[in-house]
Amino acid sequence: MEPILKAQRITKQFPGVLALDNVDLELIPGEVHALVGENGAGKSTLIKIMAGQYQPTSGTLIMYGQPVHFDNPIQSQAAGISVINQEFNLIPQLSIAENIFLGREPRRITGLIDWKTINQRSADVLRELGLNVSPKLRVEYLSVGDLQLVEVAKALSQDFRVMIMDEPTAALSSAEVERLFEIIEKLRKRGAAVLYVSHRLSEVFRIADRVSVLRDGQHVGTHPIEELTENKIITLMLGRELAAYTVEKGAAVEAEPALSVRNLSVPGSIQDISLDLHYGEVLGIAGLIGSGRSELMRTLFGLLTPSSGEIYIDGREVNIRNPMQALQKGLFFLPEDRKLEGIFPDLSVLDNLLLKRPRPEENFLSRLFIARSAERQRYEEIRDALSVRAHSAAQLISTLSGGNQQKALLGRALVSQARIMLLNEPSRGVDVGTKVEIHGLIRRMAQEHHAVIVSSSDVPELVKISDRCLVLSAGHIAGLLHGAQISEDNILACAVAHTTLEVS
Repeated sequence: MEPILKAQRITKQFPGVLALDNVDLELIPGEVHALVGENGAGKSTLIKIMAGQYQPTSGTLIMYGQPVHFDNPIQSQAAGISVINQEFNLIPQLSIAENIFLGREPRRITGLIDWKTINQRSADVLRELGLNVSPKLRVEYLSVGDLQLVEVAKALSQDFRVMIMDEPTAALSSAEVERLFEIIEKLRKRGAAVLYVSHRLSEVFRIADRVSVLRDGQHVGTHPIEELTENKIITLMLGRELAAYTVEKGAAVEAEPALSVRNLSVPGSIQDISLDLHYGEVLGIAGLIGSGRSELMRTLFGLLTPSSGEIYIDGREVNIRNPMQALQKGLFFLPEDRKLEGIFPDLSVLDNLLLKRPRPEENFLSRLFIARSAERQRYEEIRDALSVRAHSAAQLISTLSGGNQQKALLGRALVSQARIMLLNEPSRGVDVGTKVEIHGLIRRMAQEHHAVIVSSSDVPELVKISDRCLVLSAGHIAGLLHGAQISEDNILACAVAHTTLEVS
């Protein structure tokens, strides 16, 4: 059957990075085509080229046998390609209906926006998705799962022949996932071509007709789903056979834990999570998108409220319901997104670095002259220890490179006097040299008798720095790896194949 959309020898070169290298892909009417690969394999880059967000360095997109070129997403949409993005592209201050039809609002003969039609059509597509909310409700009041469904509604409301779904179930409950699969089946029967991108192989085997695998920017194969197994897909993704492994089921330790979690649950995010963290240890937290990694870390720091479970620090049960309480209990938190949640761009490097430092109770004049001088001295100590490259203490942190911003945020940990470190994606977006420095800092924290949790999507990073590694999948614990068991193969196997492997 003639494909609706064909990617032919697509190459995308960024400065210093070959993201895609002569990739071919065909999307056929009435077919669900799964696209899989490790993080950084090139999946998102290929999607963005089809969506008009990127233009290929070389190669051709072909629709209905004719070459096409998209300079922007509007042209891609006009050609009949609809995309459900992995990251939300919603405006919180607008209503659901306004977000669904943003930029393509139906209008009356007078030229005015036809709000009645917008609200009615939005209500229809929301009803199809099983989302029982008013289309006039502002997006800022929605849960993460509902936000994901609004992204799906945006895509479904368009006139499309190709539907691209990038991790569409990452924030959905099991019931919502089932509803989405019903929608996908309807699209298949209507003759649409569906490109489904997911790390969850159980979903791939349930809905896909064919599977294409990318590895390091190259297309390593396309196979009918009946020819594949989970282990074969993982082998194609890794480029080597999946090694045999065993999973530790919670070996007892003698030392009193610094932090203990028992049966911690947050609706729609994590379920019955239990763990122990010891002083002098780096505990890695691994898991793919939607695994609950981020939610676990945010719950420990009081940013999310658990529905059940207990948290203990030094053997005593604590009630952490907000970040201030977490700080008072000796927890430090490094957020995933340094630009949105970490740095204060209009403050200096010094003020960003020392933001969480406990300040002595002093009068105004003492603080003005003595304390500020001490702060500068402490800043210089941390700057030199972490090799933060800044022209002066007064330089705005927003003018530093990403790596130096990240080191400044990690410097907060050293001056916070916290004993328990919760580090999210500590080396995200930094160069190789800076990553080595950050890994050394994390190990030094452990050697100085801190208790450290590192949550990371960078599996080699976890292999390198973790003493133990907890693997999450779909909000549950999929495995606990110790010492030599901590390998890329074992982590990936736990993360994506937990439904068929006996782990706990």
